[in-house]
Amino acid sequence: MTPHAETLGKARTAADFAAVIALLDTDINDAVVRRRALEQAEDRAVFGDGDLAAARAALDACNDVITLLEKTICVADTRRIDAAESEARADIAALGDEIAAKAATLTERWRNAARLVELLRQELFEADALVRAIATANGLFDAASVAELKINLTAARRAAMAGARA
Repeated sequence: MTPHAETLGKARTAADFAAVIALLDTDINDAVVRRRALEQAEDRAVFGDGDLAAARAALDACNDVITLLEKTICVADTRRIDAAESEARADIAALGDEIAAKAATLTERWRNAARLVELLRQELFEADALVRAIATANGLFDAASVAELKINLTAARRAAMAGARA
């Protein structure tokens, strides 16, 4: 029991406790097998084949070991559950920190997008002013009968929009 008690004392994580519980389960299975053999020895001693007092003392000692192992497993399982819950809380807290960082990044991205939209709106207003100026000049060129100086706005727009798209 001592090596397992030391291991149990050193256990901190749910996996550590599960490993100790597995060792204790092996010990309790061995003790149950030993108890069966001691019960048979007691039965033989009742009929005169062996020392009845020694057989009963050994059986009582084995039962005490089994009881102790059962209690130890129960306590270890409780501590394993507590450790698992603590680990889950730590994982949730870490996830909360990660999500908070992502939220800050998202805020910055939205801020950048809003700035770019405002820049785009300004560019569009300036482009619209240029379109009006070119359209006015095109009207003047038509009136002056110099159509070769006219700018085709549709062709200019197509040329500007040509190229790869995201």
